[in-house]
Amino acid sequence: MQKFFPTKASKAVAVVVAAFLVFFMFNLCRGYAKADVSDEEINENINQIEALQIAEVATIENAVAQLDRASKVDATAGQRIRYRRAFARSIILGDSLTEGLTVYNWLTEAQVSAKVGGGIVYADDQFQTAAKTFPEFAFFAFGMNDMGNFGGDEKAFIAKYSQLLNDFAATSPDTKICVCSISTPTEGAIKGNHSISYYKTFNTAIEAMCKDNGFTFIDISDILPSHPDLYAGDGIHAAPSYYPIWMDRMIEVAGM
Repeated sequence: MQKFFPTKASKAVAVVVAAFLVFFMFNLCRGYAKADVSDEEINENINQIEALQIAEVATIENAVAQLDRASKVDATAGQRIRYRRAFARSIILGDSLTEGLTVYNWLTEAQVSAKVGGGIVYADDQFQTAAKTFPEFAFFAFGMNDMGNFGGDEKAFIAKYSQLLNDFAATSPDTKICVCSISTPTEGAIKGNHSISYYKTFNTAIEAMCKDNGFTFIDISDILPSHPDLYAGDGIHAAPSYYPIWMDRMIEVAGM
């Protein structure tokens, strides 16, 4: 014969039934001793039983909800482990959008070199420090702030960018250099900051620079427009769930 092992739900039902029987027998005895038990007292007993039942069910539902939340956290943790392993021999340099990789805990500080307002104008030390880690892959994601820093002059921007990248390659010649395009800002963001309206011109120049120097170009300009719900309120930055899409793109195009 199959043995029955009570679950939390069955225990809750048993508690409710037992409570009902106690109240029932109590009132039955009172009925023999005192025939004028009021409807108000009976209703109060029923309400207490119902309250007990609700409490037990709520406890069970809360436990189930906690398990559900735990499974979601574990899924995210699994993603983080996978990406950290994928980029274990890599470094990513960039601005505040890139900084989200560590802010949202997708990658470690050792794998990302980025800061708010980051650009290439004064990035010589940043590039050389990264190059001296001799990574297998190096990803670069600059340009959003540089459109303003260079006054919309993509030629001046590319001259500095290519110099930094070639210096990086000279220090770490075995590193595969991958350069991301500028992500696409919203029309609202462009209205508030005209300098970022040059993103298409700058991206064309970045792609040409990569072709001329043998770098790998990674176009990410379509990601946010394809997922508009991932835009942050400023129309430039992105929600945490943007980053797995971006990292998958880097992994795929770089051939990692």
